[in-house]
Amino acid sequence: MATWDKDQAMFIGLLDKYSQLDQLKSFSGPDTIELTSAGDGNLNDVIRAKKSGQSIIFKRAPPYIKCLGPEYPLEPSRGQTEYDALCVFSELALASVPRPYFYDHESRTICMEDLVTYKDFRKQLISGICCMEAVEKLARDIGKVHNQTHVAKISERSFSEYKSKFQDTELVKLTEQYIFTKPFDKFDSTNKLSDDITSSLSQLYDNPRVLDVANDMKHIFLTKKECLVHGDLHTGSVMVNGADTKIIDLEFAYIGPAALDIGLLLANYIFSYYGHMSIPEDHDRHRKFAQLMIEACKVTVNKYLEEMTSFVGEQQTYQDKLLSEMAGFAGCELIRRVVGAAPVEDLHSPYSKQDALGAGVRLLLGRHNITTVDKLLVIALMLV
Repeated sequence: MATWDKDQAMFIGLLDKYSQLDQLKSFSGPDTIELTSAGDGNLNDVIRAKKSGQSIIFKRAPPYIKCLGPEYPLEPSRGQTEYDALCVFSELALASVPRPYFYDHESRTICMEDLVTYKDFRKQLISGICCMEAVEKLARDIGKVHNQTHVAKISERSFSEYKSKFQDTELVKLTEQYIFTKPFDKFDSTNKLSDDITSSLSQLYDNPRVLDVANDMKHIFLTKKECLVHGDLHTGSVMVNGADTKIIDLEFAYIGPAALDIGLLLANYIFSYYGHMSIPEDHDRHRKFAQLMIEACKVTVNKYLEEMTSFVGEQQTYQDKLLSEMAGFAGCELIRRVVGAAPVEDLHSPYSKQDALGAGVRLLLGRHNITTVDKLLVIALMLV
């Protein structure tokens, strides 16, 4: 209780410190400010402040991984990275993220817009709810940011400034470990090799080609510096309100390969596809929704490419390689969510997990032959 009282005093002090901001003027005056926890994030504290019908969000980065405790230290500068990324996304893709109000260095706290009317996109998909206009907006927003921060689009000086601001942080290293390294080591203790996927593991661990391609994707992830990427774009890091979307949790942002964000996002639509295909009750309805996820993948790539028109070298060659890398990143994401430390709710049955694992393996093995979203889906979903 004493700790919470201290936290309350700190957050109220921040409101007073930044009271000159227009967005915070409604929080001045004698009325009581109500502070409540607004999320169960693994890394950060998220607090909602409410007063007189208005609300804002505080996001504080402790110097450790919140869900694991102080014995797992983590550089708190991730708060600055997230704030800087929120500002860039807000400028380049209007209304793509919650509006950032301020970042307080001393307390390592971001203050931002409260998305009180928005819902978690992953949970919506699990419930069988998806607005295709929201899918389109999300793809366009990512495309705008990638295009307008792309090495081929902006000056060398501007690109150097982005690289200086968005460096390879500890979180980038965590991503490298938990997407591209640990899941492909069958002896790693952080993996969750449950009994319901045991019979499918040989296709992953007994095929050196799969492991070689995963290692290639890790190299691309670490070395290809093309544009500002979200770095951890999954359906749980998107909030939706009808046709509108807001991208959240930008602390993983860095200068990396353009294919990463869309590859991860495509994998998450594929999770939803297999999740719904494996539900026996009301099968026709779930199968129909699964087909909608195929459309979501196509819309995502097509709308993204309408916005992300920058390229290095010859355009068609660049886009072919971009799609191939999307397939590789999608494959790694599919595999790591089945065998790695961070599973997803979409995969709720042994069949959905086995199917997703198989899709990931096929995408890695076939990625060099994938230059269109249609080919990606044929290979991932075994469409005929």
